[in-house]
Amino acid sequence: MRAIPALIIFFLLASCSTMVPVKKTSSPDIRLPLGKKEFLFISRFTADSLPFNNDNKVEVFRMGYNSFVRGLNAGYDSSRYYNITHLDSLVERYAATEPGPPISKEKVREACLEHNANYFLSLNAYNLYFDQEVEVVKQEDGTKDRTAYYDLVVESYITMYDKDGEQLHQFHDERRIEHDKRSVISGLLAVGPSMGKADKNAVIISTELGRGFIQKFYPRAYFEQRQFYHTKVFKSAYKAYLMEDWDTVEAELLKLSESSKPEIAGKAAHNLAVLYENIKRQDDMEYWREKARDLLGEKLF
Repeated sequence: MRAIPALIIFFLLASCSTMVPVKKTSSPDIRLPLGKKEFLFISRFTADSLPFNNDNKVEVFRMGYNSFVRGLNAGYDSSRYYNITHLDSLVERYAATEPGPPISKEKVREACLEHNANYFLSLNAYNLYFDQEVEVVKQEDGTKDRTAYYDLVVESYITMYDKDGEQLHQFHDERRIEHDKRSVISGLLAVGPSMGKADKNAVIISTELGRGFIQKFYPRAYFEQRQFYHTKVFKSAYKAYLMEDWDTVEAELLKLSESSKPEIAGKAAHNLAVLYENIKRQDDMEYWREKARDLLGEKLF
């Protein structure tokens, strides 16, 4: 175990602030009008025509593709507003691992009219492949050890049309998973893993890819980190923050914000600004952020 330098230990002990998560929300990738919407879905992919001599590889593609479709359905089933209907005979299927030409406006328009649909999705291609990265580690004797790392990657190409046949969006999405690693003999190419034995991981990431498509139409939550005073008088508020007990955090910090000591009141004001940002009280956040600047000035952190 490496020894921790004394300076770092002193900093950790002396530091009076730490990082806490603040929940944020991003806009949907695709904004749709409010209300329930009907989607039609057509797949142009079939594993039957894949140009592979290895039957096991074809079967992995078939399993992965079927998992993608099941995931897509599961995603739409989880939605209160969006429904999906599959069409099987609108266009000829082929072994599409790369996108082909668009579907004609007339076919899209007729299908949407017949099924009273608002939008039309076309899966133009589905593909699985291995992505390789080689790590080189130089040893003390000057020799180099090489290790090849392989990710299994699934990708899909989907085009979205409106009910009039106008192309709205093209989506190229992928998921990956760590699959294998192998030692590389100097001067030789690493022998990669077999796609025909990658069925388990192909099913996992294909299901995730399909299920995640519906999220394009919803806001997404993510987290940013903010500094938060957590030592001494702020311990209770900090513990409550970690427990997401927002009422207790607020009560503790409001009391501290009334301190006769500007440093304590200023730090409490800063923590309150962090709290209100997290619980989406914008006006309160701005008020307490300004209060913290007034009280602490350059002493803020």
